[in-house]
Amino acid sequence: MMMPISADEEMGQQAFAQLLSAYGKKGKLIDPKTADATEQKYLQRVRQVGTRILDATGWRKEYPWKWTYAVIRDDTVNAGMFPGGKMVVYTGMLNFAKDDDELAAVIGHEMGHAIARHGPERVSQVTLAEVGLAALGAALETNQYGPLITAAAGLGAQVGVLLPFSRTHEEEADYIGVLAMAKAGYDPRAAIRLWTRMEQKHGSGGPEFLSTHPNPGTRVKNLEELLPYALTLRQNPSLPLPKTREELPNLLKP
Repeated sequence: MMMPISADEEMGQQAFAQLLSAYGKKGKLIDPKTADATEQKYLQRVRQVGTRILDATGWRKEYPWKWTYAVIRDDTVNAGMFPGGKMVVYTGMLNFAKDDDELAAVIGHEMGHAIARHGPERVSQVTLAEVGLAALGAALETNQYGPLITAAAGLGAQVGVLLPFSRTHEEEADYIGVLAMAKAGYDPRAAIRLWTRMEQKHGSGGPEFLSTHPNPGTRVKNLEELLPYALTLRQNPSLPLPKTREELPNLLKP
């Protein structure tokens, strides 16, 4: 059982705030008010790519959360999304992504998690396992999401950025993300370049960002299969973004 969408923002904000507070105490959270020129460029780059994807997909209106971005001063090649559109990107990832096309692959993927509501789904699974169906039912019945929010915040802190998504979730986020970045005008082939180079750089174990992700070979194969549809969206951004995989063939119809 998953919580109603109205709870996403509250749940995500609490976990997001906890994470930012922890990094702030370590002096790693980039503050727009005190950031130097390089750090301002980091912040601007993330905001510009994120805004462009939201505007192109219509997600800002469809999911009227307060979409928020934070940049962490850390060499870790990582990024993450909390429910309700709360995103964190490490400077290590920003330096690793060679251009905005590659960064769009990362941000589109993370937005895919939020759009598909993987966080609430995962929290519901964990809550069911840890506190039982009765506690979840009571939380939903009274419209109080305390146990769920606590679970989100705890799990988020445990893994450093976000809830541990399953490989199925990761594949779905790849699918959503590559189509979204293409509709925003970014080159979807950059996603394949990014993941391939990441695997080559970090070896079979991969960086933290890939710790729960599909096998790199499988991921690249899946993305290659989506390329004809993604490239069509890039060339014809007025085409509607498919809601399901079954709608993909409609993109190639004359």
